[in-house]
Amino acid sequence: MEKLGKIKTGDFLLRIGILHRQHHALCKFCGETIESIDHSLLICTPVWNVWCEILDWWGIQWVMPHSFSDLINLWLSYKQKPKVKVIWDCIPFAVLWSLWKMRNEHLFQNKALNWEEGVDLIKLRIAFWVKSKGDHY
Repeated sequence: MEKLGKIKTGDFLLRIGILHRQHHALCKFCGETIESIDHSLLICTPVWNVWCEILDWWGIQWVMPHSFSDLINLWLSYKQKPKVKVIWDCIPFAVLWSLWKMRNEHLFQNKALNWEEGVDLIKLRIAFWVKSKGDHY
């Protein structure tokens, strides 16, 4: 994804000259490192805690994948029963969508980051997305 330039993270904007100072490209969640896909959607401590809470909801503990692309590949290769797989396949997209939405609301609307609320919204999105599939699975 990053190579296609679809996600305009701080490192990308710095690289193409939109941002001119590194401090403008810092992670919007922690402010400690340059924002990248891997960092902001996986490695950043509060983000990693979100992933862990969602997986704990399923009774799963895991080791952090090396990269965002590894996360997606590992996730989609995980074997589940067909009805469970519908839910399982929604999870990473609900987490990623929610994290990016939280990031943008924080950056552009100065909305405070509320991680508990974020996890609850992720769970609701998963439920709504699965329900929207109806009996098609």
